[in-house]
Amino acid sequence: MNITWEELGFFLTRLKNLSVSKSITLGDKGGFCVSTGCDIESWVYYPERVKDSSIVESVIKFFKDEKISFMWPLYDGGEKFLEDAGLLYAGSLTGMIYEPEKSNSIPESQKINPDDWARTAWHGFGGGVDDVPENYFALVRNFNDAPEFSLHAHKTGKNYDGTFMLVNEPDSTGVYYLATVPEMRRRGVANVMLKEICKLSNGKKILLQATPMGLPFYKNFGFKELCKIPVYSDSNDVF
Repeated sequence: MNITWEELGFFLTRLKNLSVSKSITLGDKGGFCVSTGCDIESWVYYPERVKDSSIVESVIKFFKDEKISFMWPLYDGGEKFLEDAGLLYAGSLTGMIYEPEKSNSIPESQKINPDDWARTAWHGFGGGVDDVPENYFALVRNFNDAPEFSLHAHKTGKNYDGTFMLVNEPDSTGVYYLATVPEMRRRGVANVMLKEICKLSNGKKILLQATPMGLPFYKNFGFKELCKIPVYSDSNDVF
């Protein structure tokens, strides 16, 4: 678990430092929440914070008051606190690793307008291109401005049909928001993006968290399982 948590910890620390983080939610139709937006000191997803029942209760109250569905992954215990607060076990993410060969030619990073990226990613995760919340645009613009993050997209013709974001560390590359828009799935777009990620990583190990749906795809590509990350939610139907 340590190698996965090191990469996730890096990502969460950067999220905490974004200017939008204290008020970000991803919309009233549900989604993965990256910040509580409540008056909780520090960042609630760090393991030691999950083991404080008062913090857990405050966070859940915030989401319920705002009528936002959410997922809470656990990286180092805390199940009892979430269960006692009324959350349900919803399944697990799988921490995965892939070690590519060092590339002889690293692709030049192609600039994408962050709002175009946000629309494509939102659509890839099940939303409509015309109902992207303004605070999600704000989050992605923050990503675009932070040097640790890099936004990438796949394009067929004039249309973007897939996205991914890389979080760069000295010894590893974290992959987030890998998504293909519904109308272009099962056409090889995700496979092309993974090959691009391998080149961009330049030989560094690649880390990601796979949903149950994505697990067979990543295994087929060559990713190996590192750990299971239990997920709790106000609904047991999040995957």
